[in-house]
Amino acid sequence: MGAKKKIMYSLSALAVMGLVASCGGGGGTEAGGEGAASGEPIKVAIVPPTSGALAEFGTGTRLGWEYAVQEVNDQGGLLDGRPVELIIKDTDASANTTLSAVREAVTQDEASFIGGIMTSTETSAVSQQLEGLNALMFNSTAKDDALTAEGCSPNAYRVVQSNRMDINALADSLADLPGEKWAIQAVDYSTGHDAAAAFREAAEAAGKEVVLEQFAPLNTTEFGSYITGLKNSGADALFAVEYGADGVAFVNQADQFDLTDQFETVLGFNMVSEPLFETLGERIVGFKNNVGYDLKSDNEANQAFVEGFTEENGQSPYYVQADAYLSAQTLFEGIKAAESVDPADVKAALQDLSFDSIVGEVTMRSDDNQLLRPSHIGEVVEGDEGALEFEILQTAEASVTAPKASDACTM
Repeated sequence: MGAKKKIMYSLSALAVMGLVASCGGGGGTEAGGEGAASGEPIKVAIVPPTSGALAEFGTGTRLGWEYAVQEVNDQGGLLDGRPVELIIKDTDASANTTLSAVREAVTQDEASFIGGIMTSTETSAVSQQLEGLNALMFNSTAKDDALTAEGCSPNAYRVVQSNRMDINALADSLADLPGEKWAIQAVDYSTGHDAAAAFREAAEAAGKEVVLEQFAPLNTTEFGSYITGLKNSGADALFAVEYGADGVAFVNQADQFDLTDQFETVLGFNMVSEPLFETLGERIVGFKNNVGYDLKSDNEANQAFVEGFTEENGQSPYYVQADAYLSAQTLFEGIKAAESVDPADVKAALQDLSFDSIVGEVTMRSDDNQLLRPSHIGEVVEGDEGALEFEILQTAEASVTAPKASDACTM
């Protein structure tokens, strides 16, 4: 790893004015407030899903990027007054559609920087094309470990935690969680199996016993037989890796059979999150889960972000919006450090770059372009006004959660 470069990032809680964004064939978000930037625009394209099961997360990603762009433009832009222009493309979250949108954004809209791509499959497909396109991509949602291993690209940056970082955060807390005999209920594809294997290893290291592992196919709607297996397992704690609609179905059916009453701990891996709180309601109070972003972190940058974003959007941010904003922060700090918008210069400046962000001080590790940032374990609780929220139980720094860069990644 090269010498660490450090810059300080300071945010102020400015009032945000006049978000303007057009979707589909491309559009722009530019500053409209007093003191707005007015030079040649720096073009950034985002390609979030606008339809299908991931559309809600696509909207969250767009809002995070829009807020970051509006804020930096209201502060006068970058590089002595150049505004950032946000170009928004549509996708259905399929790799071919997303790749086509990225090529259009680069070759026709002249964007050099890409963000907002949702899934690991899309991210992998785009990563392979980035050097040929002479563009840089900033990933805020795709967690597949391969993206910073055999699938890494010198032009692709991941600001969100990898799956392994999330699992290591859970493992760091495991010895302190109630329950000695654990059951694993996971989705039957690579992420579920990888998470189960890593959890089993961590459980053994913590002196815990795994008494059952079972895997349900993706898009399972009936968990009856799996719930029976869990009830008969003799386990007193549960590790669950079920996502989205699968997770909702599992939680609802487990509640009908009073399954969770037998467990001292229900620990989810990306199973419960803020967008699902209203849907799942009080049945998930007490559930524990990995938490990538701490809304209540008291660092100055985060407080300003939460205050400004909430004022602008009428809701507090959750992890999808926050990590999209963090992607923009990372890009903007790279541009400022490079004093250039040439992708080659920004790429060089980002190597081992450290800066103060909404999640604290972070570093972009040059060995695999993984952002080193803290991870959290949270418990679902009822807040002061009865709404559900995460109470952070434990924080693990990147020195604990981030494995060393993979030998399979060659930059």
